[in-house]
Amino acid sequence: MKYAYLIFLLLIVTACKDNSENADNTTNTTQNDSPAIFNDESIVRHIESVLEIPGTEDYDYAIYRDHLDGDDSVDIVVTVNLLQRAMDYAIERDIVQIKAEEGFMGNYNFIIYIDGATKTFATPLAVPSSPHAKLTLNFENIRSEAYKDIVIDYRIRNACFRRYFAITNGFAREMFDIKIFDGLGDVETEAYEIRYAPGTYSLAKDILVYKATLEDVTITDPKDVYSTNPEITPTGELERTWYYHGVQGKYFTQQ
Repeated sequence: MKYAYLIFLLLIVTACKDNSENADNTTNTTQNDSPAIFNDESIVRHIESVLEIPGTEDYDYAIYRDHLDGDDSVDIVVTVNLLQRAMDYAIERDIVQIKAEEGFMGNYNFIIYIDGATKTFATPLAVPSSPHAKLTLNFENIRSEAYKDIVIDYRIRNACFRRYFAITNGFAREMFDIKIFDGLGDVETEAYEIRYAPGTYSLAKDILVYKATLEDVTITDPKDVYSTNPEITPTGELERTWYYHGVQGKYFTQQ
């Protein structure tokens, strides 16, 4: 009976020791894996998984880092370009000429937000545009001087547009979209200069749109419209002012 009791105690001690070691291993694994989200390799694996990119598909991506919300963590934004997918789609359906004329327009440019505090990936957000032009990304202090917002330039044929995103609850949310220029290489063109001013109705800056003129450019290769960055000359004439609506989280203008 005495020996049975000793064996019982030994089993309890051994079990407790094993559980303790397993708990420690689990904790260490979690702590070690969390920072890995910020490694380029982990980001690439996620991109390929969530966008279902096979190993045979060529694609381009760029990784940007900055403070994009109110916490102290550095956040990440990834832009992804799937030009080959757009062209393969047209080839498979025998509509290459039709799609080429519209610049293979579709959901082939994406942004993916990664929250620095929670280490989580947001759902990829498509920016419908011509994939011949990769997204151009900048960060601007629009809503606050303490952190920045996302500013994306994208092309649709011979026009360029600018879209603004705010980070809210771990997601990128569109708050404004404006045309930068149109008619590149054509006789009739339009262009605008974007400026910012202190907010009229909130702490977020007003967006001022000024009329401008577009550089006269000769386009010999249709694909050049996607890589040409024409000079925009301001005229000083205010076209419209946009104001931020805090409740709706978007910009509006007075008619």
